[in-house]
Amino acid sequence: MISNGPSRTFTREAVEAWLFRLSSCDWEKHIPSPQLRQARDYYREGYLSTIDLQENQAIVTKKVNREETYSVVEWGRDNSPQVRTSLDDEQLGLALATAGLYEIEELIAELQEDDPLLGENQPVHKAEKLEKEEEEEETDSSVPENREAPTSRIPLVICLEVSNQQGLRAVPYWKNAENKKFSVYGKNQSLDPDQTDRPALMRFVAEAGNQGFIFEKKAGEFRLKDWAKVARFIQEALALWDQSFLLEFSENAELLKKGLKTLSWEIEARNLDDSNMLLRENFHLGKRRLGPKLVKKVTSARHGSTFIRGHGLVKLDQDQVDDFEWWQRNRGNAKRAHWPRYMLFSLFARKYLKTRADGQLEHWRHSIEKLATNGVGKKFSFLRPYQQQGVAHLHALHGLGCHPLLADEMGLGKTMQTLALLSAAKTSELPDLVTCPASVVPVWVKEAKKHFPKLKINILCKETTFEDAQEGGLWVASYTQLRRHRHLLDQAQFRYAVLDEAQLIKNPKAKVTQACLSIEAKFRLALSGTPIENSALDLWTIFRFLMPGLLGPRKELESNLNEDSAKTLLLLRRQVTPFVLRRMKNDVATELPPKLETELPCPLNDEQRKAYRELAEGGIHQHGNDLEKAIKESSVHIFSLLTRLRQACCDLALLPGRAHLPSSGSKGEMLIEKLHDLSSSGAKVLVFSQFTTFLSVLKKNIKLELPQLEVLELTGSTRDRSKPVDRFESTSSPVVLLASLKAAGLGVTLKSADYVFLMDPWWNPAVEEQAIDRAHRLGREKPTFIYRMVTQGTIEERVRQLQIEKKDTFQKVIGDIEKPTGLMEHFSSLQDLIELR
Repeated sequence: MISNGPSRTFTREAVEAWLFRLSSCDWEKHIPSPQLRQARDYYREGYLSTIDLQENQAIVTKKVNREETYSVVEWGRDNSPQVRTSLDDEQLGLALATAGLYEIEELIAELQEDDPLLGENQPVHKAEKLEKEEEEEETDSSVPENREAPTSRIPLVICLEVSNQQGLRAVPYWKNAENKKFSVYGKNQSLDPDQTDRPALMRFVAEAGNQGFIFEKKAGEFRLKDWAKVARFIQEALALWDQSFLLEFSENAELLKKGLKTLSWEIEARNLDDSNMLLRENFHLGKRRLGPKLVKKVTSARHGSTFIRGHGLVKLDQDQVDDFEWWQRNRGNAKRAHWPRYMLFSLFARKYLKTRADGQLEHWRHSIEKLATNGVGKKFSFLRPYQQQGVAHLHALHGLGCHPLLADEMGLGKTMQTLALLSAAKTSELPDLVTCPASVVPVWVKEAKKHFPKLKINILCKETTFEDAQEGGLWVASYTQLRRHRHLLDQAQFRYAVLDEAQLIKNPKAKVTQACLSIEAKFRLALSGTPIENSALDLWTIFRFLMPGLLGPRKELESNLNEDSAKTLLLLRRQVTPFVLRRMKNDVATELPPKLETELPCPLNDEQRKAYRELAEGGIHQHGNDLEKAIKESSVHIFSLLTRLRQACCDLALLPGRAHLPSSGSKGEMLIEKLHDLSSSGAKVLVFSQFTTFLSVLKKNIKLELPQLEVLELTGSTRDRSKPVDRFESTSSPVVLLASLKAAGLGVTLKSADYVFLMDPWWNPAVEEQAIDRAHRLGREKPTFIYRMVTQGTIEERVRQLQIEKKDTFQKVIGDIEKPTGLMEHFSSLQDLIELR
């Protein structure tokens, strides 16, 4: 050991940490040769003044040109020493630090002689390998104690200052008995360095490093710029610093002693006119309001902390962070003045957003939640009581500046209620516009002429345009025609704009959706018994048409549904409930006979089982078992495979290349058996399938087995849809109507059907419900029997599982909407989806 070596302070834990580091690598190879040679000279000469050994760093000090300087050694991720120094000459600082590493090796070697428990792997003492190494002098190997500064030394004072741009500043200086201040790192020719409390400075340097302070050499100060770290320092270390050092606080820094304060946030809403309101956000510390000027500061530190001059260190109430971020994303231009009043319901729907509305807005909101309806619906005596109430409800919401969704269960007369609403409203020079599926256009025209003969009806088609739209009356347009006449909408204005089967605009990028969104109207109304067919996102586009902005950005809603569907659905329900009117048949049409559903399990015959297994095994072999990967790489082929499997479940004649072969399917055989019994009792039967080729096979087989039974067809190729429908409704003889889900799911009434057979399940349960409700409608006097045919152990059983899961979400939002669904969310592999069990 060098007899005149530096004084050393350390702990056992620090020695163990540095033992591991120095013994695990050849650290000398990371030091340039000139600095390595210089460091060896410094070590042999005992050049250093002090070494403060800590677990995470070592601080080496030495007077250079009468000034106390230091180098700090830390261990980098690449298992090598990292050095920072107070010297302008960084090469000299590196040499001092390297000499300090030699001293640490010597210290470890000494301690291991007395304490073998420090470890077997001691570092090789690099300095001992020097060719001209001098023989070390024998010294006392006892562990020196930490040295305390004599009371006669000039004390160290730490001044804490707060800067909005630079965070917390800790400025060390010397303060003599005459209260004269001397910079620690400046050139103080009049101050003898030996008279200062250097150990206190070394302790402070180490503590500042532990707390994350960065040393600014030119300014001679330590800075902590991250306010989150400042908050942690205040909570965990300030009290200890106050005991260990002489602290001074600048004017604003005094506020740090009060700790971290919680900042609460609210939005103040003020009524502007019948349609708009003004919004202003405020911040509160306790009962004191701070005002909206702090938005930028709080926004930049919503998850952490920030310093507010005159108030101290603050942090946003963490319960409000999610709602605060939502508001920042949706508030738009900070100078935006006017907001639609209906957006108040989006604000109140947020769980932790404090919203304060003025008296007028509060009264308006209460009027919507406790809607007072008048007798406008009673003008029409032919309406049922719940329909009269529905007309009054919609009329009242429109009167309050809101645009509702009428979501009554199918078969409860949404068309009649809407026509009554249009007729009951005051006459206007502006026309009304109803947009609906092409198959439903005749229904609107028929109902209007029958019950509201005073309404002037115009049908949008190739021969007619909106040129005379200012004359009033009712325009009825199919979604297809509206899309084709999109250019006419720029010049047209309407009183009421109504979307029937509004779920058809669920794709916001579709041209037909864009056409609907471009309609200019004073009042808007959406009709749909199934506003959610696939996911809750379907509802977003409907409300984009009704009340833009109410549900926020679509991407945000989609992300929230994926992250936390339960929480998002609850929020969605609170947002839309005031504007949705939904009644169920069981509640308002008690006179309607029950709808009795039964699932008929259909085992595959031997030939079907063989074909199904070959298709399934071939698909897994071709695409692999990773369903998500298969869909992403070849979605068209996967859905083609699923279609072939579902066709095999119906009848093998549906598969490509088998049209010339005899039909083979257990479902058709079971249907024939049922029709034998039903036709003899005079029943009317409605048979649905999505495969028109399957309907053709069934028709052929029915005529062979039951030649006396009348068979009607209703598919997309049926030119006159009313002909088979009228025949089915008017005949008193047994009859079967073979109908495709798409063609007969909307716009027809088949309430005389006693039995409904769903031959193959479809992914979307809403489509099937629409088809069923063609038969289960008002005016029906006997129960309607529904039979779902599902082949056992096949993809059809998994489709039914998916249908049941999809129904759950609808109940959660509309009152009787659904988490995002997809094959990848419900099935773990392709085999799980399609294998024959």
